[in-house]
Parts: sequence; C-alpha cells; structure tokens
Amino acid sequence: MPLDTPTPNEPDGTLQARTAFLVVQHKNGEWEALTDYVKPVTVEHTASVIEMKFGAGEVVSDIEASKQAAITAHQLMAMTAQMQQAAQNQSLVDSLKF
Repeated sequence: MPLDTPTPNEPDGTLQARTAFLVVQHKNGEWEALTDYVKPVTVEHTASVIEMKFGAGEVVSDIEASKQAAITAHQLMAMTAQMQQAAQNQSLVDSLKF
C-alpha cells in the first residue's frame, strides 16, 4: 500500500496501523515521543503544521543526542578498561623487577 494511502479503519473507528508513537509538548515546553498512548491526553489546542514539524525535529534531535551519548559512554568505558589493564600490567612488571 503506498505511504500516502490511509489504512482502512475498523468498523468501530479504530485506526489500523503497523506501529505508532505520539509526540507531545509538555506545558514546560519540552517535547517527548511516547509509545504509551493508552493514557488519556488533554491538549490545549490542535497542533499546527509548524508545531508538528518543530516537535518532530526536536524528537529526532533528542534521539540522535541519546545515540551519541551512548557511543561516547561506550568509548569511555572501553578506554577505562584499557587504562586499568595497562596499570595492572605495569604493576606486574614493577613487582617482577629486582
């Protein structure tokens, strides 16, 4: 089915979809993507196209930042492990010196 063709609804009006997420802007201005949209949501107004574009961009930016932070944390842990191994090796060398 082409991307621009809506999925037919169930007789009860339920939208059929393969996956979904909800992007909300909290009252403090922060944007968040949610996968738990069973909870009721009360909104001040319907999102404008500009809000949708900005909110989606903010969510993508946050996802990229989280991904980069995870990569950096992994690299730091690997470097720490290497430094600890080098220190242990040096300690062993020092203990074997006469």
